Amino acid sequence: MPARIEELLARLNEAPDKLHSDNTPAVGALIAQGEAALAPVLLCMAANDESTRMRAQRVLEGITMASLGFVPGKGWPDATAEDRWRALWRSLGDLDWQSPAAQRAQSVALWQAWLAQRQIR
Repeated sequence: MPARIEELLARLNEAPDKLHSDNTPAVGALIAQGEAALAPVLLCMAANDESTRMRAQRVLEGITMASLGFVPGKGWPDATAEDRWRALWRSLGDLDWQSPAAQRAQSVALWQAWLAQRQIR
């Protein structure tokens, strides 16, 4: 794992936004790291701490949304892009930080298989 991503993961829960507790400086910085952060952040979905899982999910959402054209403050380029992202999220187990551990583990396994397939290409 790149040192920068490791550092950001260690700070995932620091300085949450007062109005949006799911957002921290590390969340935004991990999203900016792009796809390289997906696998390391995915491991946070097994954390006991709900805040960690919530913020990890925001990172996963942010990276995958950006990969399909979403731009914060501007939105989606068109409705089709959003539909493609929603379909992708569902295909990866509809990962939800509030789901029981067993259900999250099933989703994480789908994500890991998807990531492995993307690395083969």
